[in-house]
Amino acid sequence: MTEKDKGEGRRAVEGTVLELLPQAGYIVELNTRVQVRAHAAGAAKANFSRLRPKDRVLVELSPHDPARGRITRLLE
Repeated sequence: MTEKDKGEGRRAVEGTVLELLPQAGYIVELNTRVQVRAHAAGAAKANFSRLRPKDRVLVELSPHDPARGRITRLLE
């Protein structure tokens, strides 16, 4: 499963962290080779303090701006 419809126009897509940005931001390359800017989401935010480049993550894309998203899960 590489892409999942989350309802209300949101999609969850697998990707790889490329770069760490200030204020807990990340540049993530999706499996489709598209790069998006993402941030850690909700209660899981504390667990993402250890995210590093090359980590596999699940990103939920914004329905309003597909170049932005939020990281919802760290994949193994």
